[in-house]
Amino acid sequence: MATNPMSPVRWMVVVAMAGLVTGPAISQDQSAPEIQEEPPPRKSVAFRDSGQRLGGDIPTSSVALGDLNGDGYVDAWILNWNWRHASTVWMNNGEGRFTDSGQKLGGGSRKTVVLGDLDRDGDLDAFVTSYDWRRDGDQSNIIWINDGSGVFTKSPQALGNSYSLGVALGDLDGDGDLDAWIANGGTPQPNRVWINDGTGTFSDSGQLLGEENSRTVALGDLDGDGDLDAWVANAGANRVWINDGTGRFEDSSQRLGDSNSRSIALGDLDGDGDLDAWVANRPFESGNPANHVWMNDGLGVFSRTDQSLGASESSSVALGDFDRDGDLDAWVAERSGPNRVWINSGRGIFSETPLTPEGGTNTSVQVADLDGDGDLDAMVGNYLGPNWVWIND
Repeated sequence: MATNPMSPVRWMVVVAMAGLVTGPAISQDQSAPEIQEEPPPRKSVAFRDSGQRLGGDIPTSSVALGDLNGDGYVDAWILNWNWRHASTVWMNNGEGRFTDSGQKLGGGSRKTVVLGDLDRDGDLDAFVTSYDWRRDGDQSNIIWINDGSGVFTKSPQALGNSYSLGVALGDLDGDGDLDAWIANGGTPQPNRVWINDGTGTFSDSGQLLGEENSRTVALGDLDGDGDLDAWVANAGANRVWINDGTGRFEDSSQRLGDSNSRSIALGDLDGDGDLDAWVANRPFESGNPANHVWMNDGLGVFSRTDQSLGASESSSVALGDFDRDGDLDAWVAERSGPNRVWINSGRGIFSETPLTPEGGTNTSVQVADLDGDGDLDAMVGNYLGPNWVWIND
């Protein structure tokens, strides 16, 4: 039974980062921190399969977690990849057991869903990115408005017409509402920033930010000046974009990594008070397929550590304190093979836990306290098979 249901206040997990830097481009190997400490001992953490298989064999591209119906429990929006299949909303009974709400929300080629209170009415809405891999259909990004009970209605807005793969929400211009940074890929297209008027109506800021075949983006105060910057993961070198405080962004000139980066999670990994980056990669040309940790110097300048964390085809990473020792660990969803859980020493040094949760063709992972017992569980989206719920023991 659930003993600690979460507060009915709506919540969202925001992952974000960026850095302020001037001067020439910075290579991924410049000023790498020296790590000569012994590998940390493995911590005790164990996840068990809940036995749930959510969604059948419909391919899932993205999962987002949050309290959608106001009952204090963490529900799930599951975004389905194939253009023939609608997305679904799953309600949590408070014990980590999920039931399909019966809603069929749109179709088309959709890539990423994130949740946030877009119209400032106190509940979580959904922002969905779109791409048409056939190049003959609608690529507009979509907003779904929540009525407060977890029932969603599609907004009439059609935001952009690019090959949009990633999105992050945050207050970019300092007016108190959630704006959107969109990462565009395909034939390289510039990334865009969309500004919210406070009612959930968005307008294009007119900025054209890079053309590197971007995969995803994370927002956070990377340089410590109080506004949200952006770390953009690309097929190739990643970029950090610095916010001037009004929602206008400038390239920091850093070129970070040489892999096909698919996911990024930002958090204070080494306990020094600033946001570092955990980047999940796939092979790219001659680049290194291993996942990497990038340390922030506090000013938004990043250096890659000498850790190579796995060397497979990673799809998604989520950070959380899985072993409850006060630091951020990492769950990595793999495209082929088992998921991996990496335990933090507290200094930003990671070791793989002995438990390797069973995998498949995993596309997305999100973590939250799904069963109300005070620790972080995981929901993993799957491309060729149902979605899984893993309970932290």
